[in-house]
Amino acid sequence: MIDIEVYTEILSQTANLTEAPEYIRVLPLGYVSSEKGDFLVDNESFHMMKEYMEHRAVDIVIDYEHQTLKDVQAPAGGWIKELVLKSDGIFAKVEWTKKAREYLQNREYRYLSPVVLIRKKDHKASQLHSVALTNTPAINGMTPIVNSIKLPLKTEFESDDIQKKIFRMLNIQERDLERYWQKE
Repeated sequence: MIDIEVYTEILSQTANLTEAPEYIRVLPLGYVSSEKGDFLVDNESFHMMKEYMEHRAVDIVIDYEHQTLKDVQAPAGGWIKELVLKSDGIFAKVEWTKKAREYLQNREYRYLSPVVLIRKKDHKASQLHSVALTNTPAINGMTPIVNSIKLPLKTEFESDDIQKKIFRMLNIQERDLERYWQKE
């Protein structure tokens, strides 16, 4: 069983990145405070975004520093293949490019910055245009793309349901922990 010291290390975000996650949280649910204006993200927001993505029948780009919005070359860092609603936000299944994976592994980029269209009548997020890799996200309190762990303890790995939920929230996969214990 992993004890509280491990959780402290996980939450401290001081460890090195192991790999780019397949699923990333693009938007938290609820009231979102942003430097560009505040808005609401809820179940209806998710359904509108998903329907629009399906209507367009194209993957949503993850670019660098919002280059897609500028009149410059805008290489992709990844492609959003699917949107998924979870209890703590709207998540995206991502196909990363090799270069983006390297940026993330080297901690050269740490955050996402989604570009959303907001419905005027209720300030609700209604469409996901693109997402950028950035180090200066507009959303206040945006969580890092990847949290990684460096386990200091030498105990046998066995996770319970609560630990599994915490790992999912932090984008940590159990197989990463199992690999650590196999190295010991």
